[in-house]
Amino acid sequence: MKRIVFTIRHTAHVVAASIVVELALDLGAGALAVILAPFLGNWVYVVASVIVVGSLPVLGLNIARVARREWKRHRLPL
Repeated sequence: MKRIVFTIRHTAHVVAASIVVELALDLGAGALAVILAPFLGNWVYVVASVIVVGSLPVLGLNIARVARREWKRHRLPL
């Protein structure tokens, strides 16, 4: 149980930071698409969608990587 609490506690800051970066990327891509669409065309929305959807697995993989590292770092006494 201590190992689970340790892993969650030490992974929480990376999870929070990853979510903030994900939201900033999503909002930035959407805002940029809205601004550029009148000049470049509606295909900009497709590019923004690809950025948003493509970044979601990266977020999950980053969280999993950090959790795995913290899980291995916390050694149980024998």
